[in-house]
Amino acid sequence: MGGKRSIICCLNLEILVWFLLIFAVQLSDETDPGDVAAINAFHAAMGSPSLPGWGISGDPCDGQWQGVTCNDTNILTIKLNVANLGGELGDSLAGFSSLQTIDLSNNQIGGTLPSNLPVTLQNIFLSDNKLMGSIPSSLSSLSQLSAMSLNGNQLSGEIPDSFQGLTALVNLDLSSNSLSGALPSSVGNLSSLTTLRLQNNQLSGTLDVLQDLPLADLNVENNLFSGPIPQKLFSIPSFKNDGNPWNSSTAPLPPPTSLAAPPPAGLAPPFFKPPTSVQAPPTSGRKPGKQADGPTATAESSSKGSKKSIKRVVWISVVAVLSFIILVIAILLFLPRCLKDRQENNWSRRHEVAPFVGSRENRRDNGSLVQLGHDVEKAPPLVRPKEEQQPRRPARAPMPEHEQEVNVQNMS
Repeated sequence: MGGKRSIICCLNLEILVWFLLIFAVQLSDETDPGDVAAINAFHAAMGSPSLPGWGISGDPCDGQWQGVTCNDTNILTIKLNVANLGGELGDSLAGFSSLQTIDLSNNQIGGTLPSNLPVTLQNIFLSDNKLMGSIPSSLSSLSQLSAMSLNGNQLSGEIPDSFQGLTALVNLDLSSNSLSGALPSSVGNLSSLTTLRLQNNQLSGTLDVLQDLPLADLNVENNLFSGPIPQKLFSIPSFKNDGNPWNSSTAPLPPPTSLAAPPPAGLAPPFFKPPTSVQAPPTSGRKPGKQADGPTATAESSSKGSKKSIKRVVWISVVAVLSFIILVIAILLFLPRCLKDRQENNWSRRHEVAPFVGSRENRRDNGSLVQLGHDVEKAPPLVRPKEEQQPRRPARAPMPEHEQEVNVQNMS
C-alpha cells in the first residue's frame, strides 16, 4: 500500500506541474483584459453599432472583429473609416495599453477631442466628423505620434503650444476647421514634419516659424496670414498660399460658414506619400498582427515603436513569477510526502524479503539443518545421545527347569 501511495503522490505532482505550465502558456496568449474592456467601452461610446464580427466572441484578437488588428496579446489598430459611427469618443480610448493607430474618418462622431489619449498612439485619423471644441494641449504627451488628421471638423480656438516633444510627427492636417490665432512657436520643433495643411481656417500672423522645417507639402490657403513670406518657403515642392492678405493691411473676407465639402465616402485621409527624396522615419521590426477584413485602411505610419508595451511586459512577468511561486510551493508540499512514502515502502519491503535471503533448508527435530543436494556429504555426522549409541542386548530365553536344577546342584 505504501508503494501505491508513493506512485500516486508523484503522479499527482507531475500532473500539477504540467497543469501550471499549460495555464501559464494559455494566460500569456490571452488578449490583455484591459484592452478587452477598453474596446467594449469604445463600442458602447459609439452607440453599439452593428459591426461585422464584433461581439461574436469575447476576444477581439481572434481575427473576427472587423477593423481590429492585434499583435501578441494587445490591440494595435482600430480602423473603422466610413462605418456610419456616431456617439462621442469621451474617455473610451484611454484604456488601451498599446494602441498605435485609430482611424475613424468619414463618420458622424461628435463631442470634443479626448484629452487622455493613449501615449502609444502613432496615427490619429479623425477627419470629416463632427468634432467640436479646441485641440487639447495634452497632445504634447504623444511622443510617438507620426500622423494626425483632424480636417473637416468644427474645431475652434487657437492651436495649442504643445508640439515640443512631437519630433516624430510627419503629417499634420488641421484644414477646414475654424481655428484662429497665430502659429505657436513650438511648431518649429517639428523636425520630421513634411506635410502641413492649414487651409480654410482663420489663422493669422506670419509663417516665420515654418521656414526651418523639412516641408515638402505646405498649404495655408484661405487664412489671415500677413507679412512677407520667408524665402525658404518658396523652395517647398508644393506650397499653396493664395487667399491671404500678404503685405496688405486689409484682411480678406472670412471663409464661408459652410465648410468645404468633405471628400466622397470611402476616400482615405488626404495625405500624400512623402517624396522619395524625403527620408521617412525607420520602421521597426515588429511583425504585423492579424486583421479581419474591413474597410480600406489608410497609409500605415512609417515609424514603428521598437519597444513593446511596458504594461504587457509587466503582465507576463507577473504571470511567470506567480507560476514559479505556485510550482515551488507545490514541490515543497508534495515532495517530502513522496519521499517519506517511498522510504516507508522500501523499509517494509526489506523486512518482508529478509527471511528468505538464504537458500532453503530442511529442519529436523533437534533444530539442526541438513542441506539438500551435494551439500549433504559435507554435513557433519549426526551425533546421537549416549543412550542411543549403546547396542541393545537381545533378551535371553528362560532356561528349562531341569537345567536350573543342575545349576543349583553345581553351585552347592
